[in-house]
Amino acid sequence: MTTLDDRQAARFTGVSIVRDGDGYVLGNARTGEYVIVPEIGGQVMRWLQEGTDVEECTARAEQFAGQPVDVAGFLDGLAAAGVLTSADVSEPKPARWQVIAGRLLFGKVGLTVQSSLAITAVVAMVITPSLRLAYTDLIVSSVPLVSLVAVTFLGLASGLVHEVAHLLAAAAKGVRGRVTISRRLLNLAYQTDLTTLWGLPRRDRIVPLLAGMLSDAATVGVLAVVQLSWPSDPSSPIAHLLKALLFLKATGIVVQLQVYMRTDVYALFVAVTGCRNLWDTKGALARRAIRRATPEDLALLSSVGRRDLVCARIYLLLYFPGVTWTVWYFAAYGVPSMYRIATMAVDAVRDAGVLSAPGVAGVAALVLMAATTTFLLRGLVRTGLRLLRLLT
Repeated sequence: MTTLDDRQAARFTGVSIVRDGDGYVLGNARTGEYVIVPEIGGQVMRWLQEGTDVEECTARAEQFAGQPVDVAGFLDGLAAAGVLTSADVSEPKPARWQVIAGRLLFGKVGLTVQSSLAITAVVAMVITPSLRLAYTDLIVSSVPLVSLVAVTFLGLASGLVHEVAHLLAAAAKGVRGRVTISRRLLNLAYQTDLTTLWGLPRRDRIVPLLAGMLSDAATVGVLAVVQLSWPSDPSSPIAHLLKALLFLKATGIVVQLQVYMRTDVYALFVAVTGCRNLWDTKGALARRAIRRATPEDLALLSSVGRRDLVCARIYLLLYFPGVTWTVWYFAAYGVPSMYRIATMAVDAVRDAGVLSAPGVAGVAALVLMAATTTFLLRGLVRTGLRLLRLLT
């Protein structure tokens, strides 16, 4: 048997091989590229990592599959996909402090503490009316501009903490993530690229995907305990800020539960069920239901397994009512708070004059609200157009 030299073998050792259903996920953390291959593909990569040369792998693969297997072509495909690269490319690793912090927060002890705080949050908000959400929680000052700026910065900080939780939980598993900013329907949101989690077994992806929501729930628990244990003057600035932060954290959890928007729960749903093409399968099912399916849709539906179809149907049932519910949630909480702040701003301009300090602050608040509302409505229109394209 001919074996590969060390340099040739090093090209394959950087490829992760993870069992996933009836196949394997092959990936490269250095490039962030991952592909799903049948069982024979995983076996070939294992042989290559053991040092077996391509010719011997081809012979083994033919014996394994009972028919000729183009191993050289398979490797060319992996190279084109970015899974096979030069051995000189270094694999990105999380910083040591991220690994340490991740293991502290998302090890057994950290998960137990955070889970206990999350349960505390639920119980406290159920039995204590003063902790329940109200749109007035977002009005932290009698000066409209101060409320807008304070809530904006609290929201940005809250979102960043949520994503850092994903980052640290992934680091505890030895993989590195990357934080970006995007928009989800009516919300400006951070997002952590956790593509490298595909290089881990499915069960090891669960905590990193759940970490953001768990940290949000634990924070709500801490805030609830603080407000119940050390009650302050309800009119004090600190009390207003704590209420606003609790509102933002709880709303963040609600947003993540909206599985139809590819949130954390969507990713968790995919990981738990093992559905590999949920989004496209859902769209194909929707178009077939209204007799708008394309040949590509029908080909996809005929190629996926029964489990994928069942999961896509469940997902589809959540999708359309979920969008309606999201709009309602925004109307029930976002619109009243924005209307109240706008009214306060108009009153400040009218009562103090446009050139006074309160008047200037009121005008600035109105301009900021107009810009934010335009951005949100633009996102809503784009989402509506996507839904129309999905159905036509």
